Amino acid sequence: MKYRSDIDGLRALAVIPVLLYHVGVPGFGGGFVGVDIFFVISGYLISGMTDADIRNGTFSLGNFYKRRILRILPALFVMLLVTGVLAYIYFLPVELEDFAKSLASAVGSVANVYFAKTAGYFEAPAETKPLLHTWSLGVEEQFYLVVPVVMLVAYRFAPKRARLLLAIGAVMSFAAAIAMSTRNETFVFYLTPFRAWELALGALLAIGFIPAPPRGMWSNVCGLAGLTLLLGVILAGSSSAPLLLMTSLASVGATMVIASSERGISPAGRLLSLRPLMFVGLISYSLYLWHWPLIVFQRTDAVLKTGSPASTKLLLIVLSVGMAYLSWKLIELPFRSLARSTSRTKVFTAASAAMASAFAICGLILLAGGAPFRFPERVLQISAYLAYDSSAAFRTGRCFLLTNHQQLDTETCMTRDPARPNYLLIGDSHAAHLWLGLASAMPGVNVMQASASLCRPAVQGGSHYDSPACRRMMDFVFNDFLANNRIDKILLAASWKDEDLPIIATTLDLLKARGLRVTVLGPIVEYDSALPRLLVDEILRDDPAAARAMRRPGVHERDSAMSHLAADHGASYVSLYDAICPDGRCDEYVAANVPMQFDEGHLTSQGSIELGQRLAPFLAPKLVGARDAN
Repeated sequence: MKYRSDIDGLRALAVIPVLLYHVGVPGFGGGFVGVDIFFVISGYLISGMTDADIRNGTFSLGNFYKRRILRILPALFVMLLVTGVLAYIYFLPVELEDFAKSLASAVGSVANVYFAKTAGYFEAPAETKPLLHTWSLGVEEQFYLVVPVVMLVAYRFAPKRARLLLAIGAVMSFAAAIAMSTRNETFVFYLTPFRAWELALGALLAIGFIPAPPRGMWSNVCGLAGLTLLLGVILAGSSSAPLLLMTSLASVGATMVIASSERGISPAGRLLSLRPLMFVGLISYSLYLWHWPLIVFQRTDAVLKTGSPASTKLLLIVLSVGMAYLSWKLIELPFRSLARSTSRTKVFTAASAAMASAFAICGLILLAGGAPFRFPERVLQISAYLAYDSSAAFRTGRCFLLTNHQQLDTETCMTRDPARPNYLLIGDSHAAHLWLGLASAMPGVNVMQASASLCRPAVQGGSHYDSPACRRMMDFVFNDFLANNRIDKILLAASWKDEDLPIIATTLDLLKARGLRVTVLGPIVEYDSALPRLLVDEILRDDPAAARAMRRPGVHERDSAMSHLAADHGASYVSLYDAICPDGRCDEYVAANVPMQFDEGHLTSQGSIELGQRLAPFLAPKLVGARDAN
């Protein structure tokens, strides 16, 4: 396949938005679709060359995988080595263990599967995982583990239908992505069966199944339309938009741009062939490899000392490009030149040895428990809460539903007690984390629980967080259970956002019309990073204000607005913010080395019990007073 400078320019259009999006430069809300552009380019180039070699009778699986190893692994392994050293220096034991697992998955080309499995509701955020970006490499390698073999078999036994079979596979992958997008969008994002259609789209263009437009007006229109589509998705897109819509627009746009120069360079191709874009395209693989670990270590450990957020972003961009150039010049180019002169045996042996060494290091880290000897005991006690298991305190799977497949255990969670007042706690995880504390602080009250992840306690839908499990539960609670059971008080709790206020108002009006007593529990203080990590940073960096500086803004103002809203709609209101942050000073510890919260906002069991004791006098004053008198 002849060299096409416009494709190098298209690589630049893929990697630059990814870099700027991850760094946090405004105006690139859809920058993450750069990965989709890469998928289309990869499918076009690799599958096109494979198709040509098979038809010419020169294709060899051994040579194919030898080229893939020399193209992908050297730069990847150097990045993994440097990232591993930084992880050992900066990461806490829990974080280092997670890193070792992600490192092993990246080396084994299954990072996408690993991150799909660990993308749970209470998992550490993406910004703390330096190898998260290797998921896309996993998708590509899994695709190329299967497709060349399928093409070989198809051309041997059904040569006239080989291209049609690839097209059918692409359609099946896209259909599977549509079906799965309503059930588990995380799987659609990470897993190869739901991403393969993007690589196949480029492949279908390369093998001629998708026809390229004729030269002239049609190719010009095709290229400019594709380029406009890509820029529109990158600049006007958003992570809150439907994932499949974003990936589809980006993939179609990339395919149109490549197709426009298939029969001769188009205006879009000439624009992408500008030397600065070509240069970035040449280093795009290394730039993709290096930018994300640098961003993660800056965000989690402030490795770079700068004067302002803007200067930090600029320095990250410059450093990423500099590292990428060195990686391309000193690693990528020399190893690619070995493709003809080095035997497959040597390449496979060296790759196997490097992979085995990486697996061994990961195993040692896990056996050592994340090397805790690097930190003082107090740091270890606090950081252990980063691996906190909330399932027992939240009653996960029974009274708190994490997935659409789980069912509310009404016998455990919703059974009335004729001998005690019955309170019903409804909401999301921020309702679930209160149950233990309220039940412990008010033994004279039967505190029932109906909660699901990302589920606003609303009679009517309307929140963009709504899931099938949430709506199913809310319909049961408001339209069935409350209509047939006498409840003394309803407690509404959630990770409230400003856009929830109209939904709350409607719910309060409807419940008031039914004669039900309602108490709204306000938002809790939240942080931009996990509280245990911030508390550890206070110790290690000698920065007593680290946690305070990372409080999410607007919570106190939202708390005040919700208080007035509840009063206006006939409900009582209890401020969790005031309970945890009296006089504006937020309690970060329950006791020595025991954090109030285990992540950005959820209470530990000790934190829940402490907060429950502070809230009980407002929720059941007569019962608490009688208990204290006794």
